Amino acid sequence: MAERLVFLSGKFVPESDARVSIYDRGFTSGDGVYEATRTFGHKLFRLDEHIERLLNSLTYVRIDCGMSRQQLTETSIEVVERNLTSLDEDDDYALWHVISRGVRMPGTAVMSEPTVAIFAQPVDFLRYARSYIEGVSLVTPATRRTPPQCLDPQAKITNKMNHNIASFEAQQADPNAIPLMLDMDGNLSETDTANVFFISKGSLCTPKSRTVLGGITRMVICEIAEKLQINVLEDDFTPFDLYAADEAFICGTSGSITPVCKVNGMEIGQTRPGPITLKLMESWNEVVGIDCVAQSLRHLGDNESKELLAIWKNLQG
Repeated sequence: MAERLVFLSGKFVPESDARVSIYDRGFTSGDGVYEATRTFGHKLFRLDEHIERLLNSLTYVRIDCGMSRQQLTETSIEVVERNLTSLDEDDDYALWHVISRGVRMPGTAVMSEPTVAIFAQPVDFLRYARSYIEGVSLVTPATRRTPPQCLDPQAKITNKMNHNIASFEAQQADPNAIPLMLDMDGNLSETDTANVFFISKGSLCTPKSRTVLGGITRMVICEIAEKLQINVLEDDFTPFDLYAADEAFICGTSGSITPVCKVNGMEIGQTRPGPITLKLMESWNEVVGIDCVAQSLRHLGDNESKELLAIWKNLQG
C-alpha cells in the first residue's frame, strides 16, 4: 500500500518525510489551531463549514496562515483525493488541519512563516463500534472547562491540556469513561472531543454555546431535529437534569452520534439507543449518505460484527 501524502507548508510530502522544527511554537507553546473534518463514502462532509471555523480560529489567535479560503478548500480536497488509493472501500478519512504560528529561534524575536499541515488519517472505527449499541459512560471530572473569559471555546486551540486533565481524572474513576466537563458555574459543557445532548419530555436539550465548541455535527443535528419537528432547547443544564433525562448521546466529527448509557455510574434511559436518539441516528445516516453505524460494526471481528449488526438491524425495525 502506498504511503500517504501530507501537505506541509506548501508541499506534498510522504508522511515519513513530514517534519516540523523543535522550535515550532506549536510544539513549544501549543500556539496554534486545528480543525478535523471526515469523509463519508470517501466524500468530505460539510467542508465549507469546517474551513469557516478554521478561519475563525485563526483570526481569533492572530495567525495569518497565508492561504485563502479557496486555497484551503482546494488543498483539503486534494489531500483526500491523493490518498484515496491508500484507503479500503469500507474505510473513511479524518482530515486534519493543524496550523501553528511557526518557528521562533531561541534568543531572537524573528518568526518564520506559520506551519500549515493538512493530512488524512483513517477513522478509528473500532473506537466507536460497540458504543453505538452499548452506549458510552460519562464521568464529570473535577477539572472545569476553561471559561470563555480566559479562552473562547469556539476556537479550536492545539493546546488540549484542559481536556486531557479532565480525561485523566475521568479514567481514574472508570478506565473506559469519557469526561463530561462542567463550566465554572456547574453547568454541563462538553466532553474532551464531543458535544452532549439529552432528551427530556420529548425535547432535545443541549448546553448553551457560550461554553462549548460550536460543533458542526451539533449544528447538523439541530437542523435534523427541526425537520423532524423535535423541539430543541439550548440552555444552562446541570448534572441533575442529565440524571433525570429519558435518553442522552454525544456527537462529534468522527463518531457522529453515540448513545450514553451512564453518567457518574447512573443509568440513563431504558434502552440504548433511546427512541429519539435512534431516530436522529437514522436521519443522520440519510444526510451523510451511508449507514455509519453498520460501517463501524463491520470493522469488528466476524462473530462480534455479525451479532451487533443483527442487533442494529433489529433496532431499526
